[in-house]
Amino acid sequence: MATQDSRIKIKRSTITATVPTVPSSNDHTDGTWTATDIYKGELFFNQADGVLWSRDDNGVVCLGGSASVELTPAQVKTLNTTPITIVGAVSGYAIEVISASVKIAFNTTAYATNTSLHLHIDGADDNVGQIGNNILLATVDQISSAYAPSNPSSGQTQVLANAALQVKVPNGDPTTGDSTVTVYVNYRLIPA
Repeated sequence: MATQDSRIKIKRSTITATVPTVPSSNDHTDGTWTATDIYKGELFFNQADGVLWSRDDNGVVCLGGSASVELTPAQVKTLNTTPITIVGAVSGYAIEVISASVKIAFNTTAYATNTSLHLHIDGADDNVGQIGNNILLATVDQISSAYAPSNPSSGQTQVLANAALQVKVPNGDPTTGDSTVTVYVNYRLIPA
C-alpha cells in the first residue's frame, strides 16, 4: 500500500457553495495551485455549508453535508405557497437527501390541515420525500426522524442538478398553530 503524508491538511472555506478543485500539477509549491486545490486523500470542509469533501482517483467527491432551518409559525403557515430553502443550489451538483428529522417546539396550539412536511427540489415534479406524516399535528415537544423517500413515476423528476432543496407542505398551507419547527437534513452532492 502506497501512502503519502508529506502535506495532508484539512482545508476550510467560509464561502457558501465553494467546492474543492483538482490542481493542474502534483506540486503545491510550484505556484499554480489555487486556494481550493486539494491532493488525493486530503479533506476540504466548507464550514459555511457544513459539507465535507475529499479527492480520490476519479476527482473530487462529496463525503456528506448537513443543514438545518428553524421555521417560525408564520413561515410554517405559508410552507405550501412559500417553501423555505434548507440547502442552496450548488452549480454542477444535485442534492441527494440521506436522512432528515424534524423538531417541534410545541407552544399552545397544534397546526391544522395540511400537516405533513416534505422535502422538495426546486423545479422538480415530485417530492424527494416526507418527514413524518402529519407531524405538524404534534401537541407536545417532539423530535421525529421518520424520513420516507418518495417514489416518482417514470415521467416525473425528483432530484435535479443546480437546484435548491426546500422544506414544503403539499396540497395547501397549514392553518392555526403557533409552534416553532426545525428541520434537519443529512445529504450528499452528486456531480451532475
